[in-house]
Amino acid sequence: MNKPTIIITGANGFLGKCLVDYFLIKQWNIKAFVHCLPIERYDDVVYVQYSMEDSADESNFEDVNFLVHAAYLRYEKDSHADEINLRGTKKLVSICNERNIKVVFLSSFSAHEKAISHYGITKLRCEELFDLKKDVILKVGFIIGKKGILSEMINRMKSSSFFPLVGGGKQPLQSVYIEDLCEVVEKVLVKKEMLGIFKIAHQEIITMNMFYKELAWRLERKLIFVPIPTSLLYIICKFFEGVGLKIPVSSESVLGLKKLTTFETERDQKKIGIQLKSYEESLDIILK
Repeated sequence: MNKPTIIITGANGFLGKCLVDYFLIKQWNIKAFVHCLPIERYDDVVYVQYSMEDSADESNFEDVNFLVHAAYLRYEKDSHADEINLRGTKKLVSICNERNIKVVFLSSFSAHEKAISHYGITKLRCEELFDLKKDVILKVGFIIGKKGILSEMINRMKSSSFFPLVGGGKQPLQSVYIEDLCEVVEKVLVKKEMLGIFKIAHQEIITMNMFYKELAWRLERKLIFVPIPTSLLYIICKFFEGVGLKIPVSSESVLGLKKLTTFETERDQKKIGIQLKSYEESLDIILK
């Protein structure tokens, strides 16, 4: 039986790379859509230079079964990012509809009606472009993997004795282990009946404070946690961004933390047929 052909947009990013690795092991045919061609490439992967600002070459969509849309241009990098993301996503949806390519759009728990960050608002607007009778939207919680945001947290904890608690660390958190997420993507792609919106994270809800302290304990780091008011940190970030100085946190991420929310997720796990790992189980794997 011929293996499916899949396009993964944003294949140079943390999540995109993990999806490429996952489907490579599954021996799928992969077209990795990347903004810049990587220096190190897999021989069995077709790399395609792609930008959401430009029209996609439709010849790259020939004989493609599935597309996973993980590409996202952040507002911090381009002040026109919101409209670029919307236009680019709309183009992909149009091409895939014409060619009957099933799409999985990777959204976020940050995308909800009360979102105030560019990221959350734009992801939610992108969700509205999809036909839920044909495609899949995965709203994803905090991803635990060896790279990404967790890696930044670990590096910060290892390099300092102080760790900031934005808003006192009271924000709610639901997590998903990266390999579990990749498996979810595969399951919703290959099952024809899997259509619509699914919330992907372990059902357990903890606070950011609890997560940070668990992570510090596992790293054997005795840290001093410093509460910082969200509004104060936002002002500080905007000041440094205004003068062109980069600091470890952005005003966008502060807005995202301010409006973190939770979802009921156990029902969707049962529909998909997977039991997601808890944050403790996920950290066990990452840090062992």
